[in-house]
Amino acid sequence: MIVGLPHLYDKFLIARFIAIALGLAIVFLFALCRKKRWIVPNTPVFFVYIGFVFLCGCSIFWATNTAEAIFAFSCQLLSPLIILLVFTCLSTHRHLTQKTLWVVAAVVLGVYLLFAILQLSHIESRSFEQLYRVSGINGHKNLLAAMLFLLSAYLFTSFCSFESKLPKVFSVVLFAMALTVIILLKSRAVLLSVIVAGIVFGLTCLTHRKKQGFSKRARSITLATGVVLVYVCLTVGLRWFAERSVPHSTTKSEVETKITSTSSLVERCLIWDKTYRIADKHPWTGCGVGNWQIHFPDASLEGLYRADIWNINFTKPHNEYLGVLSETGYPGLLLYLAFLVVLVTKAFFALCETKNRKDFLRGAIVLSIFAGCCVNALFDFPNSRVEHIVWMGILMAHLLLIIAKGKQKTLGKNWNILFLLLSVALLVVGGFRYQGERHTFEMQKALQASDWKTVEQHCQQAMSVFYTVDPLGMPLHWYQGKAEKMMGNPESLNSFRKAYHHAPYCKENLNDLGLVEYHTAHDLERAEFYLSEAIRISPNYLYPYFNLAYIYLAENEPEKAQAVTNRIYFDTHKREVMKADAIYFEPTNAEAVRQKIDADYEAFMGLKKNTEERSKK
Repeated sequence: MIVGLPHLYDKFLIARFIAIALGLAIVFLFALCRKKRWIVPNTPVFFVYIGFVFLCGCSIFWATNTAEAIFAFSCQLLSPLIILLVFTCLSTHRHLTQKTLWVVAAVVLGVYLLFAILQLSHIESRSFEQLYRVSGINGHKNLLAAMLFLLSAYLFTSFCSFESKLPKVFSVVLFAMALTVIILLKSRAVLLSVIVAGIVFGLTCLTHRKKQGFSKRARSITLATGVVLVYVCLTVGLRWFAERSVPHSTTKSEVETKITSTSSLVERCLIWDKTYRIADKHPWTGCGVGNWQIHFPDASLEGLYRADIWNINFTKPHNEYLGVLSETGYPGLLLYLAFLVVLVTKAFFALCETKNRKDFLRGAIVLSIFAGCCVNALFDFPNSRVEHIVWMGILMAHLLLIIAKGKQKTLGKNWNILFLLLSVALLVVGGFRYQGERHTFEMQKALQASDWKTVEQHCQQAMSVFYTVDPLGMPLHWYQGKAEKMMGNPESLNSFRKAYHHAPYCKENLNDLGLVEYHTAHDLERAEFYLSEAIRISPNYLYPYFNLAYIYLAENEPEKAQAVTNRIYFDTHKREVMKADAIYFEPTNAEAVRQKIDADYEAFMGLKKNTEERSKK
């Protein structure tokens, strides 16, 4: 879980994905040689989850970006494979497996804490800007906090797995340190998860003390009601809340209300509101797993100060359930929620009847932490990280063991071949993704140095059927087209068209594609369409306005050019606001960004003067 490669754009995601896939391949190869039989829970809950994973795999066929869909599905596949492995180990060697998990969790948590504490000691203040520099080795402060909370489940199992006091004391100390770091990081979603976990644990203990259990009818009603309520809350209630939490500016630009619109909750509400619009366009099938980042700009970036003005790309909706809704449609969300609600509820009922005190305590801890993680997923995107997928899979295996109660099924020996092939397939996907990110990393360095030939070379080496957009959602063919354009190669038009195929709502590519369509293909109609799309997607993105206005001037249509120019909001106030904010959004290159803002302002004033003069003639 602590594997990372420094020469990758995302240092941890692909590295850990490959490490887990390699580990699974070795396990299944060994199982094949030893003719090992695997055990799965023979319960409908497990097969509902398998159905959801299968649906995610099917979405590859209709996804806009196939490469991202394949990788997202590959990450999804890790979970059932981990469940299979851990469930079998728990069924055959329960005590040894539980002790091993405690040791691994304690070591991993200790490493996470070490790096987090070192980073906390080097920040200048506890402001949110400074705290976002604290990520441990998890890529993001909130993901770090989520992992600290998730691993706590295995710390407390020491009270039911060990007789010695040392592991128990060590677990308490580690948890106290983890909770302190979570509080210092100001991760409100994870703190809420801690509270929810405590409430669920308390309710489970109180219910366990009652002698009378729940009737079969009461359980069925509870399960059905729970699924319906959660589904309605996410599809209707949360949508209502998001729509009414979005700030409605009365000015021409959200710059005027940026302090409100960039607050954490309001920004999330804006993203959620726009995510529902994706679901409205693809209600039955979704846009395909991994494709939220591709379709999100289509809902317009207006109101999102960081994305609309500062070109910061969002790759996740900060809500796992809305991500599922937008990528697999309403049926996919229903299937996923049915699995989670039934899993939690049936585990709760099963624990109420558990007589063994240690088994009850262990199960209650796992259930409460799992419920807390489900709440955290309402505000963040932890399930996009491999380490979180793995540990959540282990929690699911524990809960499925509680539910199954001896209802298990032993798979035949030939299943090892399938599992080995799946692991090898994951390794192949990981290998191509690794190659893509490694060359993307080198390409970005060449881009900063304006070495266009090197940019083109690394871009071509990065591309594959499994890798077509970089970790920020930018299509690789856009980089190639940009390099070709700067070197005077007319093939840039084809590159920008390919980029449009992989990411049809990328504003930067739409802008360049529109410009090249006009100058290279001499197609005014297409140029107007692509530039107008870029403006629709990002109303505060200046360059498509500039390009469209100059095209109209070249076509001797100054009235149209002036109409475009009049739509631009870029006065001296906006310029000063953006220059002041440069230190937050471009801390390592703030002065150069300020100079570019001034240059853009002067270009706008020059365009405005030009269009006014041409219109008067």
